[in-house]
Amino acid sequence: MMQPRFDYNLKEELFKAIEDEFGAAKVAQKYLESKDVSVFEEWGKNLMEKTYELGTKPEFVDHLYEMVQLVSEKTGEVRFPHEAQRFIEIVCLSIHLMSVVLIQTAYNKELSFSIVEGTCTVHNKLKESLSEEELKALPCKGGCLTTWKTIFNILKMDDVEVSQTQEIPSQGMCTFLAQKK
Repeated sequence: MMQPRFDYNLKEELFKAIEDEFGAAKVAQKYLESKDVSVFEEWGKNLMEKTYELGTKPEFVDHLYEMVQLVSEKTGEVRFPHEAQRFIEIVCLSIHLMSVVLIQTAYNKELSFSIVEGTCTVHNKLKESLSEEELKALPCKGGCLTTWKTIFNILKMDDVEVSQTQEIPSQGMCTFLAQKK
């Protein structure tokens, strides 16, 4: 008997659609023209909303997502952190063009991940135009925090608190922590 084949890979079209609409150059340019940090927050919210919208379309649903949904329905478990993690990874792989997301922890009470200096395309774009002092203020920070908070809001995970524990200017990476209360 032949086993069914499952697709564990996301389609390149998903990543490209997100990158085309929300690429680092676009948001960095918008910020540089206005010097208004709320540009990043709006970008982050819209970025995750679009990622969720696209990532739940049948043509972009992979077997992993199907299994998270199935297990969640049957047990009431695994939605946190795994469902949110999928969308966070899609954003990181699309915007930062990374080959892998550096997940630090992923269990039923905590999800943490890092974006290492040099791999953050938004920070790299800002670095081209901002002074060292302006860059140290990390104007894009609110954009990332808004992005990650948005997925937990969309998924109605009101008991999850999101914070940033490390920043590129001082620690060489931005690390984000989502904790279930």
